[in-house]
Amino acid sequence: MKIEVELGEQPLEFIRRQPPDTKRALRDALHGVERGKTFPEPLDDPLDGFYKLKVSDCRLILQSAPSKTGPRFRVVFAERRSIVYELFKQMLGL
Repeated sequence: MKIEVELGEQPLEFIRRQPPDTKRALRDALHGVERGKTFPEPLDDPLDGFYKLKVSDCRLILQSAPSKTGPRFRVVFAERRSIVYELFKQMLGL
């Protein structure tokens, strides 16, 4: 079963700014989710309902989004591992 993966503007810009090897690894990881070979890990409280996808020293934060055509994830945030969760919590006002 194919899983739809949609990228928000911030994650798309983040991926575009990466060096070629990192960009390729991020794209490969997202294609793995689409093919059902990789599944993002759920995040703990206070970020319940969100998932993370680890790629090298980058983290993608995804949210499950129901769809009429089947499972779907929306990539809502991406950043380097060292700061991703703090920045995302600030964005959510947590």
